[in-house]
Amino acid sequence: MLQIAAITLFALLLLGVPITFALLGSGLLAVLVTGGFSEYVIIERFIAGINSFSLMAIPLFIAGGAIMNESGISRRIVDFCASLFSWVRGGLGCICVASNMVFGGISGSGTAAVSAIGSITAPAMIKTGYDKGFTGALIAGAGSTAPIIPPSCDMIVFASITGLSVAKIFIGGLVPGISIGIVLMIICMLYAKKHDIDYGGKFEFSRVWKTFIQAIWALAMPVMIIGGVSIGFCTATEAGAVACVYGLIVGKFVYKELTVQGLFRVFKQAVIVNGQIMTLIAASSLYGYIFAMENVSGRLRDFLSGISSNYTVIMLIVAALMLVIGCFMECTGVMPIILPIVYPLLQSMGCNMVQFGVMFCMCTIIGGLTPPVGCYLFVSASVVKERVTKIIPWMYLMVAVDVVFMLLTLFWEPFATFLPSLIFGS
Repeated sequence: MLQIAAITLFALLLLGVPITFALLGSGLLAVLVTGGFSEYVIIERFIAGINSFSLMAIPLFIAGGAIMNESGISRRIVDFCASLFSWVRGGLGCICVASNMVFGGISGSGTAAVSAIGSITAPAMIKTGYDKGFTGALIAGAGSTAPIIPPSCDMIVFASITGLSVAKIFIGGLVPGISIGIVLMIICMLYAKKHDIDYGGKFEFSRVWKTFIQAIWALAMPVMIIGGVSIGFCTATEAGAVACVYGLIVGKFVYKELTVQGLFRVFKQAVIVNGQIMTLIAASSLYGYIFAMENVSGRLRDFLSGISSNYTVIMLIVAALMLVIGCFMECTGVMPIILPIVYPLLQSMGCNMVQFGVMFCMCTIIGGLTPPVGCYLFVSASVVKERVTKIIPWMYLMVAVDVVFMLLTLFWEPFATFLPSLIFGS
């Protein structure tokens, strides 16, 4: 059964079939050909794959981010970041990075951040003299911090599959995510200095204060979400619902930019994005059942245990595997397949699971930056209106930054666990 599913999946991907339908089609063919279990079980697994209270947070956060974007929140975030960074060399690039990080902290979606913030910052960067390839790579690299900086849809999926505390993994992603953003800003400064562009502004506290007051409703949202989940006031799912209600109130009654027509656009966008994510998770859950039938988990566990009893080595192997898989598959769909196998093994070895969770989610963002599947790469290419081949050389730099911090997380446990330990204890 497994051989048929794997060969069919590889063939469908080579033919350019979308990953969701490739997973579903190959799984169905394997089951029907071998008669492994009834059609009823196929339907049951498909539904059970997304029947999770934790996963409900994903559509809620995406809808909340879409509401905030329609309400003019993204523009106010960019204005505030501009007041902070426009006076430094490479200020426009720093504005792009900082805005992506803040918006990612609202929507939890890297793709949404790349599209919303990139469409605002890219024209100004290109007009100032930034190369289109560099601009596209920077937008993608900055937007990819969203799955690390909470609230993160990838972290929610990870927690729903493994049972790990959402609050702990959220807090664990703060230091790595912010660190990546700072390094990307430094790269922008060095690029601008080398090409003698993007300099000449001055710092004005009055402008900072004015834009802060205008953006304070937007900036308060990630604080509310992270704080509420961290202190146990609400779950991640409930925080997503709060984000939606908060966005509606701010958009309609504070900024007064959210209209009925805009609300329809919000719901349409949210339904499309959520449909893509949820069908992908549901389709991949069928593979989880096939793996269980074929005892893949036991065989892989024995194989990995035979290689080493050191969990750091096992994590390194998993990271390498995810980096390769991420080049060909949407990593969210891989989580239900890989995690049930490696998570119990690493847990039994004494690995800190917050460390592993943050490291694993960092691997997923690298997959989003690399072709042929890389969603961040292709969205940024459409934003800057440049060929992907022109962006890829600069994208190697962004990927290198992420890989360095992924390895730092892997080999230095406190990098991801210091804050969770400080807040929640051991």
